[in-house]
Amino acid sequence: MLVVTYNIQWGLGRDNVVDLARIARTVAAADLIALQEVERNWRPETGDQVAQFAALFPQHYCAFGVAVDIDGSTVGTDGRVQNQRRQYGNLILSRWPIASVRSWPLTKYPVFRRMNDQSILFEAVIEAPGGGLRFYNTHLNYLSEEQRGIQVEEVLGVIREAPRQGPVIVGDGLDDADFLAEGGTIPDRPRPSMPAPAILVGDFNMEADSPEYRRIVGAPDPIYGVLHDAHRLSDALTVAGVPLGKGVTFPEKDGGPAQRIDHCFVTYDLVSRVTRGWIDEEADGSDHQPVWAELALPR
Repeated sequence: MLVVTYNIQWGLGRDNVVDLARIARTVAAADLIALQEVERNWRPETGDQVAQFAALFPQHYCAFGVAVDIDGSTVGTDGRVQNQRRQYGNLILSRWPIASVRSWPLTKYPVFRRMNDQSILFEAVIEAPGGGLRFYNTHLNYLSEEQRGIQVEEVLGVIREAPRQGPVIVGDGLDDADFLAEGGTIPDRPRPSMPAPAILVGDFNMEADSPEYRRIVGAPDPIYGVLHDAHRLSDALTVAGVPLGKGVTFPEKDGGPAQRIDHCFVTYDLVSRVTRGWIDEEADGSDHQPVWAELALPR
């Protein structure tokens, strides 16, 4: 199973050309794709990128999590409202069915004389071969380490609590016939589930030496180094042997330093299944680089 996360900067490449087909070619091999900064009617030159990606991936399932949603409607001379939403957020494409999705707004606060937009955690339950898993796509606050810290706690809380709270619709104690009769599912489809295994990916705007990163994976032990503890998430690239913090996912830009701020984390039950992890340093379709992870599917 190949997983990729890519902040696409609405498809604006290093050549200042918006080219979603280039993005699609870059991530085409992946089974699970998480994209950030995907737009829908945000600006005239980008249009509905969700529909465009769905067309570019006709054999994938598609779900969109809206982070920012504001009015873009117009009123005609006859007074009729032409309803339209201006949106951007996180897109998930999956080679396997997306059984359910949910989205959580993450805490943010205004900062004087700075743009600060809404972040979300977007969850998709994937009906992967050999067993379902949760796939989370997020894009944390770019501006404030303190606000990112709050968001990380919220993200970890959702991931920890989701299996206990159960799927989007539950009917414990109901047999399948009653569950179907109550509208909980449709014929020939399984009941919604909330699997324990989870993958968390996205643009976290945090490096490996940050407090937020260490809150997710833990600090390296002074003697044994990086450990993969059952009560934390693990960085798939580190599991795969990439040295802690090595590599660049956000090259130098506008005088800022090169950084590794895009990550793929897995729950403990998936650590043993991680076989490879790498950064695609050749991709030029955005101001970020894609991060890849390969996990073995259960037999």
